[in-house]
Amino acid sequence: MRKQVLPLPLATAPFTFGAARASGVTVNRLRRKDVINVGRGLYRPVDWDFDLEGAARALSAASPGAWISHVTAARLRCQVLPPWLADSTELHLSKPRSLPSVRRKGVFGHTVLAREDEIELVDGIRLSTRSRTWLDLARVLPLHDLVSMGDQLVRVPRVDF
Repeated sequence: MRKQVLPLPLATAPFTFGAARASGVTVNRLRRKDVINVGRGLYRPVDWDFDLEGAARALSAASPGAWISHVTAARLRCQVLPPWLADSTELHLSKPRSLPSVRRKGVFGHTVLAREDEIELVDGIRLSTRSRTWLDLARVLPLHDLVSMGDQLVRVPRVDF
């Protein structure tokens, strides 16, 4: 019997159960040693090197009604963070109060009140807006870092003399 290879892109990044089934992958195939179940409905190839965008994309897809937030959103948007957070691999997921709390290993869950216009779809990932991310980080950043992050939100018109 020949080894059944995972189809692309499942072989290179985390994926959901639904994506696996849509690609023709069987439940038995997901139980092989080259695939790791990382949580309810989420899988990854055993040899996958951590990639924040790939992890966030799969987490977003596996969490209807939720969105990527806080440090994770800031990093995905290339916002300048203080050095102690700049290389963070933390995964932050926010949900409205109407949904059950986030309970996934390795995921920081947040239950928040957010308006629909504070969440947007960016390259297939539900993500908090830049200003909402700033607000979320206001609870954890020292004032000088928060002001620095806020400066990134302000678009100053260029004046030529």
